[in-house]
Amino acid sequence: MVLFNLFGSKPKDVESSPILNINSDTDATEEDKPDEAAKKDEEKRMITITWGTGMPIDVIFNYIHKNFEEEGFQDALVNSEIVYREAKERIIRNDLEMLFRRIILRYNNDIREIEVNIDNAQKAYALTAVGKLQARRETYEEHLKEIHEMQRLLLEDDPKMTTMIESYRRGFQKGIASKAISFING
Repeated sequence: MVLFNLFGSKPKDVESSPILNINSDTDATEEDKPDEAAKKDEEKRMITITWGTGMPIDVIFNYIHKNFEEEGFQDALVNSEIVYREAKERIIRNDLEMLFRRIILRYNNDIREIEVNIDNAQKAYALTAVGKLQARRETYEEHLKEIHEMQRLLLEDDPKMTTMIESYRRGFQKGIASKAISFING
C-alpha cells in the first residue's frame, strides 16, 4: 500500500474498503500524534521574533506598540468606573516595567557569557572569534542603554512610551460612549 502512495496512486479496492481508511493529508501513525501534539504545544509557548533586530529588545517595542483599544472597550462595557480604568492602566504599566527587568537580566546574562567566551577565545588565540564576540557584546550594551533610556522616558510619562496606555484609554472611552448610547436608545 505504501508503494502506491509513494507514486500518488491508490489501488482500486482501497477506496471501497470499509476497514482501511487512508487519508492522503496525513501519513502519521497513531504513535506519531502525541509527539506532534507536544510539538504544537511547544510552538505555541515559544516566542519567535521575525522582524526588527531579532533580539529581546524587540519584545519591548512590540509591547509598547500593542493596541489595547479593544480590551479597554470591553472593560468599559463590564465596569465603567474610572478607578477600574486607572487600575488597569497601572497593570499595563507594571507589565512593561517587569518586561524591562526581565530583558535587562537576559542581556546582562548574555554579556557575562560573552565575556567568558572572549576570555576563552583569547587564550586559544582565536582572534576572529574574539572580534565577533566583542561586536555582539557591544550590540547588547547598546540595547541595554536604549532600554535604560526607555525606562527613564516611562518614568517621565513620555508619550512615546505610553502608547499602549493611550490606546487602552481610547478604547475605554469608546466603551463608555457605547454604553451611554445604548442606555439612551434602550
